[in-house]
This record gives sequence, structure tokens and C-alpha cells, in this order.
Amino acid sequence: MTSKKIILAGGGTAGHIEPALAVAVELQKMDPELRCEFIGTKTGLENALVPSRGFPLRVIPKVALPREFSFSIIKWPFALIGSVFTSIRIIKGASVVIGFGGYVAASAYLAAVVLRIPIVIHEANAKPGWANRLGRVFAKVVTVNFGSVQRKWQGSINTGMPLREDIVSISQLSKVELAQIRINQAKDWGLSPDKPIIAVFGGSLGSERINKVVSEYLSSQKYPIQIAHAVGMHNTLPIARTGYFPIQYFHNIAKVYAAADIVICRSGAVTCAELAVVNRYAILIPLPIGNGEQEANADELMAKSSATMIKNSDFTAEWLAKNIEAEIAKSHTYSASAMTVKIKETAKEIAKLALAASK
Repeated sequence: MTSKKIILAGGGTAGHIEPALAVAVELQKMDPELRCEFIGTKTGLENALVPSRGFPLRVIPKVALPREFSFSIIKWPFALIGSVFTSIRIIKGASVVIGFGGYVAASAYLAAVVLRIPIVIHEANAKPGWANRLGRVFAKVVTVNFGSVQRKWQGSINTGMPLREDIVSISQLSKVELAQIRINQAKDWGLSPDKPIIAVFGGSLGSERINKVVSEYLSSQKYPIQIAHAVGMHNTLPIARTGYFPIQYFHNIAKVYAAADIVICRSGAVTCAELAVVNRYAILIPLPIGNGEQEANADELMAKSSATMIKNSDFTAEWLAKNIEAEIAKSHTYSASAMTVKIKETAKEIAKLALAASK
């Protein structure tokens, strides 16, 4: 019987948490006696997602890298040191640390270096974030999602994106099976499966800009489409009306993809990978902060003619009213000719690499 403890670090948003959960599931399939523990923060979405999947979550202080000069820059190194020491207490005794980027990953990587514990990282984005750029320096194994990153990071392994099992399952269903899911999901939303359905979400915490545009679009005209709209976990839920179903969070995103004609969303790496696998056309609105990784992710889908990208500042109710019917027409043309992306067993591959790298 093994007593190996494996730490998975990646929190804040579903984009970091879902890939980590997919790998944890594969690890326990390989060895049910493995102890997979997650590191996160008190405020991240991991507090809802990780325990619900049956994995323990340990929290450390959130230390965000300041993006502009302010007094917080002076305090940041001390906050990071404190977070590293907390991580050391959690990670001690682990066989390997698997990191997926985000606030918690940097502290976990540095703690692993102090304890001489092997590090495996997965970089999901076309433009890597600072935590994984740091982790790469010390990592025993580096895995990536994009070929462009693999070419820059010599020695890295292009595994693709670890995806949830339900996403992979949706991608393998027949047209008849997908049509039945659409009918059932539309019924749950109070919408008609015989009219176009637009699924809108702005990430787990929602998007103020996207929510505002949808609200203005709905109030300014008689709209010809139906909208299922996830406004964000902590945002006030709008009032439902004919043709409009609001919810705080899509807990079963696979069924959302199956039911929607088109998706309006941000272009996080996980979302883009899911859209490619399920062959769903999208209007992508890259988050206008960070290091430009969401725009780079969107470019990958744009190159395959499976998405339209529009800047955050250009996405307005007027733009939506003018373009949405043409975009739906594009989605039907794309869906009819789309080639299914070859499903990589990414989560399993990363799990194997982590076990091989473990002490």
C-alpha cells in the first residue's frame, strides 16, 4: 500500500482548477491509495469545486503580483515569503507538486524547491503567466497546451489540455443524442429548442462588461434570440423573462455546449480547449488585463474559423444587435463542416509523468 501524498496547486478560477481536478481523478484511478491534496486560497472558486469532487483543500494567503507601481509592491515580497512558509507546512512530505499556474502556484513551487520536492507544471495558455515562468526554472517536467509555447520552452512536452470527462463524453455523442440533450436543457431553462439559443458566461466570477451588454441588449429592443446567461458566482441574479434564463454559474458546462447554438464568453485557455473539442462556435471577448494570454488563446480558434474575436471595449449592445444573427449563421455553417479535434488523454499523460517524477 502506498502512502504517497501528491499536491496539486492551481486556484482562483475554473481555468486553473478544472485541469487540476482532471489530473487528480486520473491519479486516483491509477492508484486509489494516493492522497491527492489541493492548495488554494480562501476566496477562490476552488472552495466550491474541490471539496465537491471529494478532494481535501488546504488554503494559503493569496499573493497577487501587482501590475502597476503602488505601495503594494513594497509589501508584496513579504507577503510572498509568508505564503511560501505556509505552503512549506502543507507540502512537507509530498512526493511531487503539480502546478497549473495562478496565485497559489508560485508559493507552492518555491516551497517545493526549499523541500527538494519534484515539480511538474502544466501551462495552459498561449502566453504563459509569471507563476509558471518561475516554476519552469525549477521543474522536473514541463507540460504545455500550445505548440507555440513548446517551441519556446525547450524540453517541454505538448500534452494538450486536461479536460473533464463530461466534456470529452459530449464530444463523442451522435447528432441524435446531442439533439436530445438540447431539448432537455432548453426545457430546464424555460427556452424553446426550436429557436436559437445563446449561452453567455464571463468566467466563474462573471464579467461586468459582458453582463452590462446583455442587460442593455435585452432592454433596448425586441430580441430575436434566446439567452442562457451565467452572471457570476457572487453577482446579483437578474429577473428571468421570456427568452432569457439567468443563473449564477453553469455547473454542467458540457450540457451548455450541447444545447447552445453559439457561445459568448472570455477566451481562457480551458474554455478555448473545450470549445475546440465540442466543436462549438463562439464570440470571444478576451479579458483586457493580464499579459495578453486570452487574445493569444482566441487567435488559435480564429485561425480555424471557429470563432469571432472582439475587443472588450468594442463589445456593446449595439454590436450584438447588429451582428448576432450573422454570427449564428456562421455557427451553423461551421458546425456542419467542423472536424472533431482528436481527443488527447492529457490528464492521464500528466498523471503518469507526475508519478514518474515523484520521489
